[in-house]
Amino acid sequence: MNSALTDSRRQALRSASHWYALLSAEGVSPRQTARWQQWYEQDQDHQWAWQQVEQLRSQLHQVPGEVASRALTDSHLTRRHVLKGLLLLLGAGGGWQLWQSETGEGLRADYRTAKGEIVRQQLEDGSRLILNTQSAADVRFDARQRTVRLWYGEIAITTAKDPQKRSFRVLTEQGQLTALGTEFTVRQQDGLTRLAVQADAVEASLAHYPQEKRLVTARQRLQFSARTFSAITPDDDESSSWTQGVLSFSDKPLSEIIATLGRYRSGVLHCDPAVANLRLSGTFPLNDTDAILVAIAQTLPVKIQSVTRYWVTIAPL
Repeated sequence: MNSALTDSRRQALRSASHWYALLSAEGVSPRQTARWQQWYEQDQDHQWAWQQVEQLRSQLHQVPGEVASRALTDSHLTRRHVLKGLLLLLGAGGGWQLWQSETGEGLRADYRTAKGEIVRQQLEDGSRLILNTQSAADVRFDARQRTVRLWYGEIAITTAKDPQKRSFRVLTEQGQLTALGTEFTVRQQDGLTRLAVQADAVEASLAHYPQEKRLVTARQRLQFSARTFSAITPDDDESSSWTQGVLSFSDKPLSEIIATLGRYRSGVLHCDPAVANLRLSGTFPLNDTDAILVAIAQTLPVKIQSVTRYWVTIAPL
C-alpha cells in the first residue's frame, strides 16, 4: 500500500468516490454541485482525493474506450467501483499494473494515441494511416498481404497501389475488412465495428461467420458485430471530418455533439438532459475544445458551467 495513503486520505478517497458517482449520474441538481464545491474547498485532503479521481481518468485515456467507459462513465456507477479504481491507481497490491495488463494487446500496439491526439503515418507501401483519439493499431506486412489490426478506437485508411498486388485488410474483433482500392474509416466500440467508405469499396466479413460478406461502396456505411450485419446506409462527410482536424455536424442533437466532443477532451463533459435535444449544425476545429464550448453557448440557449477544467456541464440558461 502506498505509504502516503493515511487514514485521513483514505476517508477522503471514499468521499471523492461518492461524489464522482453522484455527479456522473443524470439530473445532477445545482444544490448537489454546490455541496460538492463546499466539500472540495473544505480540506486539502479532499482536493488531493479529487486530483486522484482526475488522475484515474487520465490513466484510463491510455486503455481501450470500452474498458475506460465501463470503469468511469457508466451512468449506474457506484462509489465502490470508483474507490476500487482509485486504490488500484495508487498501487494497492500491484493491482493497477495487473488491471492494465488485462486491457489487451492494444497497450503494446505499434501505433497508439492518447485522448485528443491524432496521428498520421505513411506505411511502407505508401498507404496512409490516421489514428483518431484514443486508438491503437498494429501493422503487419509480408510477402502475401498487408494487414492492419485495430485494437480499439478509430482509424482512417487510404490505400496505395501495390506492385506485388497484395491484399490490404483491416482486422477488428468483429471481423475483417478487405480494401478494394479505397479510402475508408473504421471505428471499433462497444462490441461493434463501424465502417464508412469515402472512395471505391470495402468488403466486410464477420468474425464468427466469415462466409457472410457485404460490399460497401463509396458514401455508404455499415455497422456489424462478430455475428450479424446491420443494414448498409448512406454516409456523409461527418464520419471522416476528424481526419481534416475538424468536427462537422448537421442538425445533430446537442447530447450527441457533446458525446463526440468528449472523446477529444480530458475530464468529464456532461450534457444536462434539459438541453440534450437541442439541435445544432456547424464545423468546429478540433484543436481547441474550449472554443467549441464557447461557440455552442453563443449559438444555443445554454451556459457552460465549469467546476474545474476537467468537470464541465452544459446546462440551460
